[in-house]
Amino acid sequence: LPGWHTTIFPPYFVAGAVFSGFAMVQNVLIILRKVFHYEHIITLDTLEKMNKIMLLTGSLVGYAYGMEFFIAWYSGNPIEQFTFVNRAFGPYAWAYWIMVSCNVLSPQFFWFKKIRRSIPIMFILAVFVNIGMWFERFVIVVSSLANDYLPSSWAYYKPTYVDGMILIGSFGFFFTFILLFTKALPVVSMAEVKAVVDGAQPSHHDH
Repeated sequence: LPGWHTTIFPPYFVAGAVFSGFAMVQNVLIILRKVFHYEHIITLDTLEKMNKIMLLTGSLVGYAYGMEFFIAWYSGNPIEQFTFVNRAFGPYAWAYWIMVSCNVLSPQFFWFKKIRRSIPIMFILAVFVNIGMWFERFVIVVSSLANDYLPSSWAYYKPTYVDGMILIGSFGFFFTFILLFTKALPVVSMAEVKAVVDGAQPSHHDH
């Protein structure tokens, strides 16, 4: 299908996986940090470092978005060129620009240290990233399937109630597994943090 065989996909998907993974982990960590009073283990410095990685990977994803247009133009293939122009300015332009706004523009706020260290703002920005990455999949899959190589089969995709229930069910599975995990298993690996928490290092005093 048009738009599905660009060679930038492998690094683009790896950067996107790290990007969305850090955003989702950060959302969960911030909640668990508050609920279980893990502020001394999941520190603000840890969250700030995660924000820096999200800034880096978000910028890489933005570069990949731009490079897709360049590759389509440089290929000289009119079908590829139409596909990417249609994504940005066609019937699914609303989804494309939500994707760009959430994945490329929102992480740029992490250039500012006050925002990187503000828990409410970083939580909201991480939610935007997760929304943007969902729309990335929507744009890649739906826009190419709706406008394939056969114009007579073109149509505008309208989700049914079944699609909506599958989406809601996937969220239900995710939160169920998260709650079961936090109920049955340690949220933080003590073997990894016992050497860095306060009071873990031996101190030698003269007696």
